Amino acid sequence: MDCDCVENMATALDSRCPICLDSWDDASYVLPCLHQFCFRCIQRWAESKPECPLSGVQLCRPWLGSGGP
Repeated sequence: MDCDCVENMATALDSRCPICLDSWDDASYVLPCLHQFCFRCIQRWAESKPECPLSGVQLCRPWLGSGGP
């Protein structure tokens, strides 16, 4: 595989949500790792597993849903 091909693949992945693999829909960042996902994708993910799907870092509380503590 040549460098241009690898670079194009990395660029394509940077423009897509790692969960749904589609282009960004209301892109959002998670704390503390700052990985980017579609808001709906990461919201559903965090409800069932409150950690980043890429790094495995536990997500900060605001990402676990709306409402009180």
